[in-house]
Amino acid sequence: MTKRRSPRQLLSDRRGIAATEFAMIAPALIFLVMGVLEMSFRFRAAEEATRYVHQIADLVGREEDMTTEQLGKLYGAAIHMMKPLDNTDNLDLDIASIGYEGTESEPTYYWRRVAGTPVEFELENAEGMGLQNETVIRVGVRYTYESALSNLFGGSIMTIEREAFARPRIERVITMDGEINDGGDIVFFDAETVSTS
Repeated sequence: MTKRRSPRQLLSDRRGIAATEFAMIAPALIFLVMGVLEMSFRFRAAEEATRYVHQIADLVGREEDMTTEQLGKLYGAAIHMMKPLDNTDNLDLDIASIGYEGTESEPTYYWRRVAGTPVEFELENAEGMGLQNETVIRVGVRYTYESALSNLFGGSIMTIEREAFARPRIERVITMDGEINDGGDIVFFDAETVSTS
């Protein structure tokens, strides 16, 4: 038979207080841990996009001539180069050869290839990066990062844009599809097909 307790004894009873405190604090702790995880995932996505854009610029800068199909293979390799990110549908790649002609060495597009949507770039920003009759390779990347954690709590989608420049190493002008200068028109490509716009 249980003994009845007085109200004074009930108020002084401390059993179960730790469980009550944990129940009150647990949601905030879980939310805090998930926030830290989300920030680390976002930081990782930004780092992978930065590494990828520099690797592509370096790889293109090592070549003497390129084809649009080869750029399609580099774009398709993003799934391996940016692991563990899921990026095939979320990645735009914009590669251009910027040449410097005339005594003023004005920058002009020699060729430009885009997978996805163009990553905008003001051509004037390339002034002074190259010498007359030389080129620089400009690579722009846009990666759209979204995660299950941010979607679960209504967080925003993060768009990461990075660009890198490289000077060609072997030849100062890299040909694309057999031409040094195709007028700088945007040619769209992806990992499987090649099309002209």
